Amino acid sequence: MNKIMRYKRIFSILILVFTLGFITHAQHMPSPRVGIEVANLFDLFEGNTSLSNGYTDIDLQGVNGSNSKLDLGFGFNMELPLEFRSSILFSFLEGKMTSQYENQYAKSDLTMVGIHYRQYFINTKYAINRHNPEIFYARPFYQFGVGMTSYKGERYFVKDNGLFSLTDGFCANTSATIGYSFEFGPHIQVVASTDFIVNFSDAIDGYDNEKKSDIMQKTGISVMYRFK
Repeated sequence: MNKIMRYKRIFSILILVFTLGFITHAQHMPSPRVGIEVANLFDLFEGNTSLSNGYTDIDLQGVNGSNSKLDLGFGFNMELPLEFRSSILFSFLEGKMTSQYENQYAKSDLTMVGIHYRQYFINTKYAINRHNPEIFYARPFYQFGVGMTSYKGERYFVKDNGLFSLTDGFCANTSATIGYSFEFGPHIQVVASTDFIVNFSDAIDGYDNEKKSDIMQKTGISVMYRFK
Protein backbone atom coordinates (compact mmCIF):
# COMPACT_ATOMS: atom_id res chain seq x y z
CA MET A 1 0.00 0.00 0.00
CA ASN A 2 2.83 2.42 0.86
CA LYS A 3 4.42 1.73 -2.52
CA ILE A 4 1.14 2.46 -4.31
CA MET A 5 0.72 5.73 -2.42
CA ARG A 6 4.33 6.71 -3.19
CA TYR A 7 3.82 6.19 -6.91
CA LYS A 8 0.55 8.12 -6.81
CA ARG A 9 2.37 11.08 -5.30
CA ILE A 10 5.18 10.82 -7.84
CA PHE A 11 2.65 10.68 -10.66
CA SER A 12 0.90 13.78 -9.29
CA ILE A 13 4.21 15.65 -9.17
CA LEU A 14 4.97 14.63 -12.76
CA ILE A 15 1.58 15.81 -13.98
CA LEU A 16 2.16 19.18 -12.31
CA VAL A 17 5.70 19.52 -13.68
CA PHE A 18 4.84 18.69 -17.27
CA THR A 19 1.64 20.75 -17.21
CA LEU A 20 3.64 23.80 -16.17
CA GLY A 21 6.10 23.00 -18.93
CA PHE A 22 3.47 22.91 -21.65
CA ILE A 23 1.83 26.09 -20.35
CA THR A 24 5.19 27.83 -20.56
CA HIS A 25 5.77 26.52 -24.07
CA ALA A 26 2.34 27.69 -25.21
CA GLN A 27 3.30 31.28 -24.52
CA HIS A 28 5.20 31.68 -27.82
CA MET A 29 8.38 30.05 -26.59
CA PRO A 30 10.84 28.20 -28.89
CA SER A 31 10.12 24.54 -29.64
CA PRO A 32 10.78 22.13 -26.76
CA ARG A 33 13.02 19.07 -26.75
CA VAL A 34 12.04 15.73 -25.20
CA GLY A 35 14.21 12.70 -24.68
CA ILE A 36 15.42 9.75 -22.65
CA GLU A 37 18.39 9.43 -20.34
CA VAL A 38 20.55 6.62 -18.96
CA ALA A 39 22.75 7.52 -15.99
CA ASN A 40 25.10 6.07 -13.40
CA LEU A 41 24.03 6.72 -9.80
CA PHE A 42 26.96 6.96 -7.38
CA ASP A 43 26.89 7.45 -3.60
CA LEU A 44 29.66 9.88 -2.63
CA PHE A 45 31.68 9.25 0.53
CA GLU A 46 31.40 12.07 3.08
CA GLY A 47 33.30 10.66 6.03
CA ASN A 48 32.05 9.34 9.36
CA THR A 49 29.43 11.08 11.51
CA SER A 50 29.79 11.44 15.28
CA LEU A 51 26.42 10.94 16.96
CA SER A 52 25.19 12.55 20.19
CA ASN A 53 25.04 9.15 21.92
CA GLY A 54 28.80 8.75 21.54
CA TYR A 55 28.73 6.32 18.64
CA THR A 56 30.10 6.95 15.17
CA ASP A 57 28.07 6.15 12.05
CA ILE A 58 29.97 5.29 8.88
CA ASP A 59 29.06 6.73 5.49
CA LEU A 60 28.87 4.37 2.55
CA GLN A 61 30.43 4.77 -0.91
CA GLY A 62 29.50 3.55 -4.36
CA VAL A 63 31.57 0.93 -6.26
CA ASN A 64 33.42 0.04 -3.07
CA GLY A 65 33.26 -3.69 -2.37
CA SER A 66 31.58 -6.86 -3.54
CA ASN A 67 28.10 -5.66 -2.58
CA SER A 68 28.20 -2.39 -4.54
CA LYS A 69 28.25 -2.13 -8.31
CA LEU A 70 27.89 0.16 -11.29
CA ASP A 71 24.29 1.29 -10.82
CA LEU A 72 22.04 2.64 -13.56
CA GLY A 73 18.97 4.83 -13.66
CA PHE A 74 16.64 5.60 -16.57
CA GLY A 75 14.59 8.70 -17.11
CA PHE A 76 12.79 11.25 -19.26
CA ASN A 77 13.69 14.91 -19.80
CA MET A 78 11.94 17.88 -21.37
CA GLU A 79 13.84 21.07 -22.17
CA LEU A 80 12.03 24.35 -22.84
CA PRO A 81 14.34 26.97 -24.40
CA LEU A 82 13.92 30.47 -23.02
CA GLU A 83 16.27 31.80 -25.70
CA PHE A 84 19.29 30.32 -27.45
CA ARG A 85 21.45 30.86 -24.33
CA SER A 86 19.23 29.39 -21.60
CA SER A 87 16.41 26.94 -20.92
CA ILE A 88 14.26 25.26 -18.28
CA LEU A 89 14.69 21.48 -17.93
CA PHE A 90 12.12 19.14 -16.36
CA SER A 91 13.51 15.74 -15.33
CA PHE A 92 12.30 12.37 -14.11
CA LEU A 93 14.65 9.50 -13.26
CA GLU A 94 14.26 6.14 -11.56
CA GLY A 95 17.00 3.68 -10.64
CA LYS A 96 18.93 1.73 -8.04
CA MET A 97 22.01 2.74 -6.04
CA THR A 98 24.27 0.43 -4.04
CA SER A 99 27.08 1.40 -1.68
CA GLN A 100 29.44 -0.16 0.85
CA TYR A 101 32.02 0.77 3.47
CA GLU A 102 33.79 -1.40 6.03
CA ASN A 103 31.21 -3.77 7.58
CA GLN A 104 28.01 -2.38 6.03
CA TYR A 105 26.36 -2.08 2.62
CA ALA A 106 23.12 -0.62 1.28
CA LYS A 107 20.64 -1.05 -1.55
CA SER A 108 18.40 1.89 -2.47
CA ASP A 109 15.54 2.36 -4.92
CA LEU A 110 15.40 6.02 -5.96
CA THR A 111 12.93 8.12 -7.95
CA MET A 112 13.81 11.76 -8.61
CA VAL A 113 11.87 14.59 -10.23
CA GLY A 114 13.22 18.09 -10.71
CA ILE A 115 13.13 21.45 -12.42
CA HIS A 116 16.43 23.03 -13.51
CA TYR A 117 17.69 26.29 -14.99
CA ARG A 118 20.32 25.71 -17.71
CA GLN A 119 22.73 28.32 -19.08
CA TYR A 120 24.75 27.65 -22.24
CA PHE A 121 28.15 29.09 -23.06
CA ILE A 122 27.63 30.60 -26.53
CA ASN A 123 30.25 31.91 -28.94
CA THR A 124 29.68 34.36 -31.79
CA LYS A 125 29.74 31.61 -34.43
CA TYR A 126 26.84 29.81 -32.83
CA ALA A 127 24.84 33.01 -32.29
CA ILE A 128 25.11 33.86 -36.00
CA ASN A 129 24.71 30.38 -37.50
CA ARG A 130 22.51 28.53 -34.98
CA HIS A 131 19.72 28.00 -37.55
CA ASN A 132 22.06 26.40 -40.12
CA PRO A 133 21.40 22.61 -40.07
CA GLU A 134 24.73 21.87 -41.79
CA ILE A 135 26.87 23.02 -38.86
CA PHE A 136 27.69 20.74 -35.92
CA TYR A 137 27.77 22.36 -32.49
CA ALA A 138 29.09 21.30 -29.10
CA ARG A 139 27.79 23.68 -26.43
CA PRO A 140 29.03 23.50 -22.81
CA PHE A 141 26.54 24.43 -20.10
CA TYR A 142 25.93 24.59 -16.39
CA GLN A 143 22.62 24.25 -14.57
CA PHE A 144 21.09 24.40 -11.10
CA GLY A 145 17.95 22.63 -9.97
CA VAL A 146 15.56 21.72 -7.18
CA GLY A 147 13.34 18.68 -6.85
CA MET A 148 12.14 15.72 -4.81
CA THR A 149 13.65 12.29 -4.14
CA SER A 150 11.58 9.24 -3.27
CA TYR A 151 13.70 6.54 -1.62
CA LYS A 152 13.41 3.04 -0.25
CA GLY A 153 16.64 1.88 1.38
CA GLU A 154 17.94 -1.30 2.97
CA ARG A 155 21.09 -1.47 5.15
CA TYR A 156 22.93 -4.76 5.71
CA PHE A 157 25.94 -6.15 7.57
CA VAL A 158 28.58 -7.49 5.18
CA LYS A 159 29.57 -10.51 7.29
CA ASP A 160 26.25 -12.35 7.29
CA ASN A 161 24.14 -10.22 4.89
CA GLY A 162 21.92 -9.43 7.85
CA LEU A 163 19.33 -6.72 7.23
CA PHE A 164 19.29 -4.32 10.19
CA SER A 165 17.58 -1.14 8.92
CA LEU A 166 14.85 -0.11 6.45
CA THR A 167 13.93 3.41 5.32
CA ASP A 168 11.13 4.64 3.09
CA GLY A 169 10.14 8.24 2.34
CA PHE A 170 10.54 11.53 0.45
CA CYS A 171 12.97 14.41 0.72
CA ALA A 172 13.82 17.59 -1.15
CA ASN A 173 16.98 17.84 -3.23
CA THR A 174 19.13 20.43 -4.97
CA SER A 175 21.63 19.88 -7.77
CA ALA A 176 24.47 21.53 -9.66
CA THR A 177 25.36 20.26 -13.13
CA ILE A 178 27.98 20.71 -15.82
CA GLY A 179 27.78 19.19 -19.28
CA TYR A 180 27.99 19.35 -23.06
CA SER A 181 25.22 19.44 -25.63
CA PHE A 182 26.13 17.95 -29.03
CA GLU A 183 23.72 19.07 -31.75
CA PHE A 184 23.38 16.91 -34.86
CA GLY A 185 21.23 19.12 -37.06
CA PRO A 186 18.03 20.93 -36.02
CA HIS A 187 16.27 17.97 -34.39
CA ILE A 188 18.73 15.59 -32.69
CA GLN A 189 20.75 16.48 -29.60
CA VAL A 190 23.01 14.27 -27.45
CA VAL A 191 23.75 15.56 -23.95
CA ALA A 192 26.53 14.35 -21.63
CA SER A 193 26.38 15.69 -18.08
CA THR A 194 27.29 15.06 -14.47
CA ASP A 195 25.13 16.20 -11.54
CA PHE A 196 26.11 16.65 -7.91
CA ILE A 197 22.91 16.12 -5.92
CA VAL A 198 22.27 16.98 -2.28
CA ASN A 199 19.36 15.00 -0.83
CA PHE A 200 18.06 16.62 2.36
CA SER A 201 17.83 13.34 4.25
CA ASP A 202 20.48 10.82 5.28
CA ALA A 203 17.97 7.99 5.02
CA ILE A 204 18.33 7.30 1.31
CA ASP A 205 21.00 4.65 1.99
CA GLY A 206 18.91 2.62 4.41
CA TYR A 207 19.83 4.18 7.75
CA ASP A 208 18.73 7.52 9.18
CA ASN A 209 21.18 9.15 11.58
CA GLU A 210 21.46 12.73 12.81
CA LYS A 211 23.03 14.03 9.60
CA LYS A 212 20.58 16.14 7.57
CA SER A 213 21.76 15.38 4.03
CA ASP A 214 23.37 12.85 1.73
CA ILE A 215 25.35 13.68 -1.43
CA MET A 216 25.33 11.62 -4.60
CA GLN A 217 26.51 11.95 -8.19
CA LYS A 218 24.59 11.26 -11.39
CA THR A 219 26.52 10.96 -14.67
CA GLY A 220 24.38 10.42 -17.74
CA ILE A 221 23.82 10.50 -21.47
CA SER A 222 20.57 11.86 -22.93
CA VAL A 223 19.20 11.71 -26.46
CA MET A 224 16.84 14.62 -27.12
CA TYR A 225 14.51 15.40 -30.03
CA ARG A 226 13.25 18.82 -31.07
CA PHE A 227 9.74 18.81 -32.54
CA LYS A 228 10.32 21.40 -35.26
